[in-house]
Amino acid sequence: MNLKRHIFSKRSFAVLTVLAAFLLVGASWAQPAPDESDGPGAPPPDQPPRWEREKMETVIIGKFATELDLTPEQAEKFFPVFRQFQNEAEGLMREQHKRRAEMDELSHNPEADKTQVDNLLTQQMESERRISDMKRKLLTDVGAFLTPQQVSRCSILMDELPRRIHQFIEERRGARLGDEKGRDRPRGRRD
Repeated sequence: MNLKRHIFSKRSFAVLTVLAAFLLVGASWAQPAPDESDGPGAPPPDQPPRWEREKMETVIIGKFATELDLTPEQAEKFFPVFRQFQNEAEGLMREQHKRRAEMDELSHNPEADKTQVDNLLTQQMESERRISDMKRKLLTDVGAFLTPQQVSRCSILMDELPRRIHQFIEERRGARLGDEKGRDRPRGRRD
């Protein structure tokens, strides 16, 4: 039992060291220019600020490393492939989000055009198919160095990823709004 705990802790330390190296390199490359936070390089209003995106990526990477129980060698191969998938899928997911907002507006408009709705639905289905194809490619690629159990768990985690990202963003928004409300609330008597 003691030996097993020792091996696990050495393995965990090695994986965390590899993760830390990836995060440090990634964070240093992703540092915004001094005026980028509110200038033309700023994220769109519906996207979290860069530091929140980096924090979200750290949480996601940590979750995958923990859940997949990656060896240092596996982590070294997995995360570049996973980041490439994320970068490619992010644009498609952003487009899907915009289309959902358009469809939501159309769903409340009694004069909505059937052709416009059909086009949005077709685009949405095509986008979902492309993301599904990208996911399949990722799982095939990582299958070269992960065990079948790890590939299966990775697939499950990827299915949960959009919900977890949404939950993370909502929690961050709630924390920010809670802070703002707390500052505006008068002190003293409570109603």
